[in-house]
Amino acid sequence: MNPTNYLIIICDQLSATALSAYGNTYSRTPNLDRLAERSAIYEYAYTPCPLCQPARASFWTSRYPHETMVRTNLPKQRLPFYQGDDQTQIPETFPSVSDTIPAMGELFSDAGYRCVHFGKTHDYGALKGFEVIPSNEIPKERTNPAIKFDYETFLDIDTTEKTVSWLKTEGAQTTQPFLAVADLQNPHNICAYIGEKQHGADPENFPLDRELPPLPENFEFDDIKNRPEFIQYLCCAHRRLRHASHWDETDYRYYLYAYYYYLEMVDQQIGEILNALEESNKADNTAILFFADHGEGMASHRMVTKYGVFYEESNRVPFFACGPRIAGGRRINGVFSLLDLLPTMLDHAGILKDSFAGRSQLSSLSGACDRTDNAYVASEWHDEFRDYTVPGRMICDEHYKYTCYLEPDSEELFDLNNDRLEKRNLARLPEYAQILEQYREKLKKHVEETGDDFFRLACSDASAYRKHPLGFGHHEGLSAVEVYSQSLKKS
Repeated sequence: MNPTNYLIIICDQLSATALSAYGNTYSRTPNLDRLAERSAIYEYAYTPCPLCQPARASFWTSRYPHETMVRTNLPKQRLPFYQGDDQTQIPETFPSVSDTIPAMGELFSDAGYRCVHFGKTHDYGALKGFEVIPSNEIPKERTNPAIKFDYETFLDIDTTEKTVSWLKTEGAQTTQPFLAVADLQNPHNICAYIGEKQHGADPENFPLDRELPPLPENFEFDDIKNRPEFIQYLCCAHRRLRHASHWDETDYRYYLYAYYYYLEMVDQQIGEILNALEESNKADNTAILFFADHGEGMASHRMVTKYGVFYEESNRVPFFACGPRIAGGRRINGVFSLLDLLPTMLDHAGILKDSFAGRSQLSSLSGACDRTDNAYVASEWHDEFRDYTVPGRMICDEHYKYTCYLEPDSEELFDLNNDRLEKRNLARLPEYAQILEQYREKLKKHVEETGDDFFRLACSDASAYRKHPLGFGHHEGLSAVEVYSQSLKKS
């Protein structure tokens, strides 16, 4: 039997709830739809961190962010700092995944695969073992004058062209098994849209080719007074949330239109990549895996982009796979973590596995069972940059999601069977005290078993923020991210 080739396609900032494969009725993604039709689809897949670089360092290695030590998006990080530390005395370091932590590219290269990566990296050394093809920006004029294109869209054009060319030439001709990655940026370009439209969508100068999408059912915070203070004042943390804080409902609907616009663009590029694989004559012996690094707020709880929240829109990502020895055309229940990616692929390829934070889900992928082998999944948050650090953790199973931040009275508990939209926090209700305690214990056990330093971590002083009345619409001043960026420029 010939070794199986692998083609991994990744999107950035794509929530599972944005795709028709997961029930979205507005989304137009014909190429992902046709891939989903023949795939095994994991219903509830979650990222180990709702932020690009920590998530990527984690899924390439199947190690949690506290293990890789990649916890933020900064190229130079001052972390972790612990309770009682003098933060000014903690040196900044350039984090990199340790040489002692094996990564996907190394393990497959050692097994005789040619490993080649196109597109977005943001890996802090976790792509070791891959031949990383440099990316270039290919500028493109706006196709809608109201929707901004920046480097992310420009890089995707280059990534698509190089992936397509390689599959049609070197990929088609090689006798060596390959692992190729097309790592696309979009729909991440939505971040730049939010910045440009921070003062409103300007409908008179915003041409539409169809009706605006509706707002999600959980657009409004049904119980914002019942959420952790970190969540209540998230607009104080991140510039994009600050930019959107004074939007009205129409502005949010235009933002969603733009998000789907970027998604449709990347879907077309995914179609080109899938067609190139077909033309290479390697499709019959190639497993295709599609997923995203993390999700997007999509106006749920009035949130845009992602920042420290563990809600479904930000943390639940699409994941589907098809190809040799994969039972497609079916849906898999249970919870799945992107940490399961590497051990599952190694198991599928018949490569001797190391020990990982994730678990092989080959049984569900092959059709031997219809659910995952996870009792729960976990996700971590530290900070995006620095100086607004509020560490958090999520424990999620098929029944409940529990989140905990290291500030006083900062827990959430959601009944996922009856409240998938996470509209009602149960953590403070006496009738759920016993269930809450069960999930507290699950987190404590997880922290102990994985060597997580969570409960020793310190929070930043947020006293300079969170001064306006409750509600994003009352936000005043700059966000912590912007204040930090200004301090860098002055220094």
